[in-house]
Amino acid sequence: MPSLRMPEPHRAILPIELWLEIMTHMPTSSIQAMTYTCSSLRWLAQPLLFKIFTIRVDNLSHNSATGRRDFHPASSLVRLAAFQLPHIAKAMTEIRLIPSTFLEGHDSEQGPQTPQTTKTLLIDTLFSALPSLVNLQKFVCHDVVFTKHHLSALSRIPQLKELELQSCRTSCNPEDFPNFSSMPLETLVINYPFRTQSHYRNNRFLALLLQGRKLKRIFAGPANEILFAMTETPPPPTLSILEIPVSCVTSSLFIPALYGCSSVQELSLYMPTGDTYLPPLDQLPLDILPNLQSYHGPRTYAPLFTRDRFIRDVDFPLPAQPTDLCATIGTLTNGIESLSCRVDNLDGRLLQTIHNNFPSLKHLSISGAAVDIDRLSSVLSIAKVHRGLTSIQITVQTGVPRLTDSWGATVAKMFLSRLIRAYPILEHAKLVYQPQVSVVWNRPKEMKRATLNVDSSELRIEKQEASPTKTSAIWDMFRFRS
Repeated sequence: MPSLRMPEPHRAILPIELWLEIMTHMPTSSIQAMTYTCSSLRWLAQPLLFKIFTIRVDNLSHNSATGRRDFHPASSLVRLAAFQLPHIAKAMTEIRLIPSTFLEGHDSEQGPQTPQTTKTLLIDTLFSALPSLVNLQKFVCHDVVFTKHHLSALSRIPQLKELELQSCRTSCNPEDFPNFSSMPLETLVINYPFRTQSHYRNNRFLALLLQGRKLKRIFAGPANEILFAMTETPPPPTLSILEIPVSCVTSSLFIPALYGCSSVQELSLYMPTGDTYLPPLDQLPLDILPNLQSYHGPRTYAPLFTRDRFIRDVDFPLPAQPTDLCATIGTLTNGIESLSCRVDNLDGRLLQTIHNNFPSLKHLSISGAAVDIDRLSSVLSIAKVHRGLTSIQITVQTGVPRLTDSWGATVAKMFLSRLIRAYPILEHAKLVYQPQVSVVWNRPKEMKRATLNVDSSELRIEKQEASPTKTSAIWDMFRFRS
């Protein structure tokens, strides 16, 4: 068991703050290796390994894909001993509880306790410790039946900012629900399957989670349970972001639920994975969502949500034909500052329509159709020059960019030169070659507006790869040393 005080021998070698700054730039695997060097570095490094603590209750199966038999609930129960170590418990900022159904009829080789009993004990032990985790900010919970004890513990987590529930339910009577109004919760993620069973449907349980007076964002779906909860308990006036599936528009509770969200500024109507049906939406009361500023969803709904509202940002994630998109753009307000869309092919008339209808446009992102340099030149020659755009992102077709190669750098500069000619005050451009690889250009401060030439030193490759996990080590150590 690590000491609660740093052992003396290595204190004089380097200051603690310097060790922690070093660990801030290290991946998790390297931090773990440091715990095996000496007791002093173990005392410093071990808490950083528990910042994100995942607890799994997996199947004990001899025929599993991995062939492993050490993922029994009892092994996870042993790991919960870390909650008893104050210097580790105070370092935890995120806990993920991800149980799965144990295979019925399979004999346990871990002692007299049945797997279900061990699972219940594990979950109860975890929830008993939650109120003592003073720096816990995110809690992810899958397939858990909340008891009165669990709900009480959840309501008393002092710094919880984000809660994610995946197909959770409760066995507690509504009369025994605790008060959640004092929770510091800011983000609520509720994920329920499309065809949930009756025991999942507890509207008052979901409504309980809307009591927090600091709630800012709700993400719910793909089923429509959140609408029942929002009509039961309207969200607080702090709610600014609402993300719900498009299937919600077919519910009779859609309009009543939105009436209780007058403070919402960003609305997202997303299409769940695997869903292809886009239900019709013919009308929308004008007094709904009066403070809406950002719309993300199907283009066919956009005229209803942007009418008589000061909308700044519009995002159409579903692919569309240029002619259909032009028709939709013609119905939108001309005060839009940011537009993102997916098109089947890039058309000069589409770009011209965007320029003409949105004189205040500052950011434009067009994806879905990759263009080569000749196609881009043809499209830009049809559209008029837009003198307000400062940022653009387009998908290009030239292969994998290699800026060290003279040909690759020349092609990227050709794209950018044409974009700068069409958008004289452009400050930022992103050429997407592949979903994970882009060329990024930012205008240098010393570059004159009239200059059309781009230097290779101004370009950089941006790859969306999983970077090594880093920690805010110094900040955490100062917090849990007290």
